[in-house]
Amino acid sequence: MSIPQPGKVRVVDLEEDVQLTAALKRHFPHPTTRKYQADLANRLYELLSDGNRDVVVEAPTGLGKTAAVYAAVAKYAEENNLRVLWLTRTASQVRHVSLETGMLPLFGRKLLCLHEVIAQIDQRRFNAACRATRYAHRCPYWPGKPRAVGRPMTVSELKDLGRRTLTCPYEVLTISMPTARGLVATHRQLGFLGWLLAKWRWSKERTILVLDEAQHVVSEALSMVKDSISLRTLKRAAREARKYGFNEISSELERAANHYESLLPGDGEAEVDDVLPSYTELREAGFEIQELKLRENLAPASHVLTVADFKASLGGSRPLLVREGRSLRLEAMADPKEVLEAVYDKWRATVTMSATVNAELLERLVGREMTLLRAGWPFGDNLSAAVVKGLTTKFEKRDEKLYSDAAWLLKLVAGRRSLVFLPSHEVLEEVLKRAEAEVLAEKQGMTQEEVEAVARAFEMDSKALVSVFNGRLAEGIDLSAELVLLIGVPFAAPTPRREKLLRRLKELLGDEDSARLHGLVLPAVYSAVQAAGRAIRGPEDNALVLLVDDRYRKLLPLLPR
Repeated sequence: MSIPQPGKVRVVDLEEDVQLTAALKRHFPHPTTRKYQADLANRLYELLSDGNRDVVVEAPTGLGKTAAVYAAVAKYAEENNLRVLWLTRTASQVRHVSLETGMLPLFGRKLLCLHEVIAQIDQRRFNAACRATRYAHRCPYWPGKPRAVGRPMTVSELKDLGRRTLTCPYEVLTISMPTARGLVATHRQLGFLGWLLAKWRWSKERTILVLDEAQHVVSEALSMVKDSISLRTLKRAAREARKYGFNEISSELERAANHYESLLPGDGEAEVDDVLPSYTELREAGFEIQELKLRENLAPASHVLTVADFKASLGGSRPLLVREGRSLRLEAMADPKEVLEAVYDKWRATVTMSATVNAELLERLVGREMTLLRAGWPFGDNLSAAVVKGLTTKFEKRDEKLYSDAAWLLKLVAGRRSLVFLPSHEVLEEVLKRAEAEVLAEKQGMTQEEVEAVARAFEMDSKALVSVFNGRLAEGIDLSAELVLLIGVPFAAPTPRREKLLRRLKELLGDEDSARLHGLVLPAVYSAVQAAGRAIRGPEDNALVLLVDDRYRKLLPLLPR
């Protein structure tokens, strides 16, 4: 495969040992700086002060991006009467950033919910159920007597406060928002910015947006998925509609579910017609079902309303039908350029942070010039890598020999503190069947608690840990190890969705090579880098990374410095 080379954006390579300027020291949350930190803070502040609207920060995990970026944006915001909205991936990261910077955390309503019944409802139906319960005056904690808090608080502290005062913890946060100079929340808030800004009593034009872990925002846009719904939910909605007297809607939903089940006998994807009931019918029936459930003293969560939300996401377009094993779902598609343009639109300034961010693609999709601040590896020579030849996980090469060879490699490292990453759960299961060694593994379908238990067991044992690229153990977690095996290159499977993305990127970027680079090659390289980075979390760690796939030889020029 021919690997096209990336283009050029405006790049500033940061220096290791620089003094933090006096103006930023008051906002820097630590007494000393690490390598590259001071130059990152100094340069970012200078760029913002010079009128640069969009800055991308590329720096490895462990460098201390949060403290450096906060010092720069806090100083700039203070001088220009601006505020800072910091969005990151998970609630645990919200807590970390809030405690380090002092900004107000905005945890999700479901995470803070104290209602014994409503708190157990799935995220998809939670907001509508919570709203109906509040408006029916069935929540003993809402609104309570919320008072603004003067310091960042954890989820546990907010819940304890809510129980003591019979007050909704979420209302405590929202009443604290108007005076907060900075907010920290998850990327999920990108879908509720109108609400957030109204509660904050502020505007985009007077706000600096910091997108932390931004590779996930870009990846989600490139997935081209706006919303999804399982056929199991369609069937539940049909049963719910029939139970509460909406027989015609129930019949339409049953026919739709049966129709979609018949279209894909095996794994794959296909664009299909929308044969769901109308949005208006689903919405009105869902609201009435909520009211009827409240009268029965049941949680007012409605599967019919979930289908209505999905119908709204379609916006008249055709859904994509996806089958993976026994799982069938419908997806509403979105254009990646439109998604990212909406994310970056109208802010006073944006700072995009990631260890693996494609600044060139971001610049092309958003349509504005971006400056890349790039840091080197801060931990010396404690991470080395080598390519291992003689094996490939190409889709057409996935046979008994591949699985047996991978199982042999697993046996070799089983007694060492090792991390092994494979391209898919299907490959992982086939390798584990043949592995004559006891290992820890992140298997498909595990709960978050089970995944965390595997991670804890790895910290306490010398067994190898096996996971998949882009899995929950492949990023955002500390797994110090002496050896990392990246078996295979995590290219996306050849599906109609991938081909549609490549066609769209070709339109935007001008040629097929650039489309393949940004839509297929670089995402795979970044996934591999993220997985390898689990092993090194600080200067005291040392690791060897083995790139086990013939194709890595051609990808070496694309790996980080």
